[in-house]
Amino acid sequence: MAWRKTLLRSFFVVAFLSSFLIVPCALAQHEIEVTPFAGARFGGVIDLNGETANTNVDYYTIKSSLNYGLQADYSIWPQLQAEFMYNHQPTDFDEHLIATGTKQFLTSADLDMYQFGFLFDLKSPEKKIVPFIVGGLGFTHINSGGTLPFYNRFSYNLGVGAKYYFSQHVGLRLEGRWSPTRTTTSVQEYYDPFFGPQLIGVASHAEQGQVNLGLIFRFR
Repeated sequence: MAWRKTLLRSFFVVAFLSSFLIVPCALAQHEIEVTPFAGARFGGVIDLNGETANTNVDYYTIKSSLNYGLQADYSIWPQLQAEFMYNHQPTDFDEHLIATGTKQFLTSADLDMYQFGFLFDLKSPEKKIVPFIVGGLGFTHINSGGTLPFYNRFSYNLGVGAKYYFSQHVGLRLEGRWSPTRTTTSVQEYYDPFFGPQLIGVASHAEQGQVNLGLIFRFR
């Protein structure tokens, strides 16, 4: 099973990079940056309501842990890049017991984020130090061994960071991101002034943050 997951992740990464590498030489003014990274992802609560209601436990917490992955950025304009990010977090879930107010280990889990977005450099990419803002959306694959009744959930991210280039082709990238993932839904009553009480679905989110450091390889 492990080799299948590794193969699937590799397929997504290779397919994405290949879509850029086939760009004709006539577009040589554009550039590609590939950044393997590692860091930490922290925080995150999964509320138990709706499809996951439990009379003994009211929420799961996601343990803060190391994460790692790959970013690929393609220059659309001199300071604007389209970005794909794959981020893997091996972690644990703890459950919060209502009766005692304590937490206990529940299960190990893997969280894989697949995000598509844009990165905007706040200075010319020819500078030595280039601060940037970044954001995107996609989905998170949550493998909790069947603990949760779902696997894929919508997610998005917003972040800031900076790049430092040692040379034209190699640099460092440091960034921090806010990375919420939609998890469970619940039904709540809303009073409409025209139609009266209405039942609406409200989505909960696992609010996570991440800080990563990566090595940039720039191809021009």
